[in-house]
Amino acid sequence: MKVCYFGTYDVEQSRNNVIIQGLRQNGVAVLECHARLWYDTADKIRSVRGGLLNPGLLGRALGSYLRLLRRYARIGDYDVMVVGYAGHFDLFLAKLLTSFSRKPLVFDALLSLTETVIEDRGLAQRGSLLARLVYLVDKYSCRLADLVLLDTEAHVRHFQHDLGVKPGKLRQVPVGADEVYCRGPSPVGESDRFRVVYFGQYIPLHGVNHIVEAAKLLEGHPDIRFELVGDGQTYPEAASLAERLQVQNVAFRRTWLSPEDLIAEHIVPADVCLGAFGDSPKARRVVPIKVFVALAMGKPVITGDSPAAREMLIHGTDAILCEMANPRALAQAILMLKRDRPLREKIAKQGYLSFQNKFSSRVIGATVKSYLDDEVSNANVKRKTSNVKI
Repeated sequence: MKVCYFGTYDVEQSRNNVIIQGLRQNGVAVLECHARLWYDTADKIRSVRGGLLNPGLLGRALGSYLRLLRRYARIGDYDVMVVGYAGHFDLFLAKLLTSFSRKPLVFDALLSLTETVIEDRGLAQRGSLLARLVYLVDKYSCRLADLVLLDTEAHVRHFQHDLGVKPGKLRQVPVGADEVYCRGPSPVGESDRFRVVYFGQYIPLHGVNHIVEAAKLLEGHPDIRFELVGDGQTYPEAASLAERLQVQNVAFRRTWLSPEDLIAEHIVPADVCLGAFGDSPKARRVVPIKVFVALAMGKPVITGDSPAAREMLIHGTDAILCEMANPRALAQAILMLKRDRPLREKIAKQGYLSFQNKFSSRVIGATVKSYLDDEVSNANVKRKTSNVKI
């Protein structure tokens, strides 16, 4: 099978890397047809704040799509097109191209663009012109695709009920983690510190303020230290809260690290890794990449007890799930793992096994390949039927 992986997708986004790696590991030829539209998340946010119809953004988009067309002309024949994440706007061009080639079109939506723009990034108010436009892009990009991939069953239900996408068009594919993180369990050396590590983009669904408040509750345990690595939208709020509460056991590292540096400096030495603790509707529908990274690294992970988390994880077996948006519950979970080393080791080991069995790129690639096989078979049947003369 040959797959045309198409769009302005983020080449550094773990989701795209996992699917591309996984397909190739399962014998699929992946032909990448990509043109950069955004430089990074901050660039994307700045551009959207100026309005989706601002001349600068429209000019940039036009240039990207012209480059895509030139590269598409060199791709040659393929069996199915996959529009990578986040390619909601790419679907319109992709549909035009696949209509001419009569190839099936699969969209890795992953999650709702509307929720990202309104809830996560605060780029638009509900009911505003921008919010309505983004909702229409969400809705019609899914309608144009023959198949839509989402990260959790919670998101499948959301797309079905709130966007009106037909359930037969929706498939669930876990996020997983990039191969670079698949190191397996790494023992933590003896230390007088118990290191609790958060790494990420400080988006609202992560609930970093709840982590800061949990750290304050654990100040009576001077050997517990929190490391918060990364930068993003809620960083100023989290840092301000830590200063206001005079939290002494939190170290902020406001920087972006390469995966190799993040692994060596923070994940390998960690005793516990943290997931997401916000309580928004989106937070209840996702399991963030950081959780799968911790599993892949063989680290015990604590994350919010959401419907999505319960789809993927078993509390007390391969993760610890604590009440969302509850700093006290998080603090208690951290203290429990600190005091119970056998439980910590059991969760780390079982979490790694769960990753290998359910969330590795090879397993995810096999799942996606089966969906693509079905779409190609269906498309071939339709072509044969349409060619039959009566």
